Amino acid sequence: MISVLLNAIKVLHISMEKSKIYKLIGIFIVALLVCSTAFYIFESKADVDISYGDSLWWGFVTTTTVGYGDYYPVTLGGRLFGVALMLIGISTFGFVTAAVASIFIENKMKEGRGLVDIKFKNHIVLIGWNKKSETMLKELIKDSPERKIVIVSEIESLNLPDKNTYFVHGDPTVDETLLKANVPYADIVIVVADEKLRDKDGMADAKSVLICLAVDKFNSDIHLIAEVLDEENTPHFERANVNDIIVSNQMSSRVMVRSAVYKNVSSVLKELLTNSYGNELYECTAKEDDIGMSFKELSIKYIDKYNTILVGIANEKVSLNPDKDRKIKKNDILIYISSEKL
Repeated sequence: MISVLLNAIKVLHISMEKSKIYKLIGIFIVALLVCSTAFYIFESKADVDISYGDSLWWGFVTTTTVGYGDYYPVTLGGRLFGVALMLIGISTFGFVTAAVASIFIENKMKEGRGLVDIKFKNHIVLIGWNKKSETMLKELIKDSPERKIVIVSEIESLNLPDKNTYFVHGDPTVDETLLKANVPYADIVIVVADEKLRDKDGMADAKSVLICLAVDKFNSDIHLIAEVLDEENTPHFERANVNDIIVSNQMSSRVMVRSAVYKNVSSVLKELLTNSYGNELYECTAKEDDIGMSFKELSIKYIDKYNTILVGIANEKVSLNPDKDRKIKKNDILIYISSEKL
C-alpha cells in the first residue's frame, strides 16, 4: 500500500514538474509575501494592532477568495494591493486546479491505453486477450478478488472496471513490454494462444513459445501456464520450462468424449471448473495435525470437519484417489472439492 502511494506521489511530482506548476506556485508565494508585506506597511499606519502575521493571514484568505472579513484594507494602497492579490489568487488557483485535474485525467487515459508501467509485485500476468481470456479474468477475480491481475495485449485500449485489474499495451514477444508489466516480479504468468494466428501453420504456438522463453529468462521461478493448440508442439513448451501445458483442443475433445460415454460427467466438470455456482476444485498445504494420518483417515476428518471431499495429493507429482493407507507427509498439497476455500 505504501509503495503504491509513493509511486502515485512520484508520478504526480513528475507531471507537475512538466506542467510548470511548481514555477506557478513559486510566483504565487512571492506575490503573497509582497502583497501581504505591502498590506502591513499601509494598514499598520491606520491600525497599530495589526501584526505581520495578521497580514499574512489576510493575504492567504484573500487569494483563496474565502474572505472571512476579520481583516480588510481601509487605505488606498492596501486596497490596490488587495485587488492585485485577488486577481493573482483567482487565476493561480484556477490554473493549478485545472492542471492537477488534467494530470489525473491523463493518467487515467494512459491506464486505459496500457501506457502505465506496473510497479507492484507478486501479481498474475495474463498475456493475450480474447473471449477465452475474458472468461479466465472473471474466474480469477471471483476466486481471488484481492489479487492484482495485469493483462498484456496488442489491442489499442481495454476497459477494466475491477480495481485490481490493469492493462499493458504492447507486443508480448518484446522484452520491453514484459518489463512494463513487471513480469520479472510476477507470481503467475498465463499465456493464451493468439487466435488471429490459429490458421497460420503453427504460428500461434510459435509465438506462445517465444513469450514463454522470454518470461523464463526474466524469472525461472515464475509459475508459467501456457495454452497449446497443437499437441505436437508440447516439447517446445517443455523446453521453455512451462509448468502447466494446456492443450486446449485435446482438453475439449476429451470432455466431449466423457460426456458422450457418461451423461452426467459434463455437468460435474462444468461445476468444478467455474466459480459461478456450486463446488469447485481447490488445493491447500497439509496442516500440522494432518501429517502422519492415512488418506482414508484424513478424508473422513475433512468430510466431518469441513464438509469437504479429498480427491488427491500432490507432492512431486499429482496422485488422484491415492491408496487409502498412504500417509500424509509434510509439504503435501491436498486437492479437494468444496463450496469454498478452506
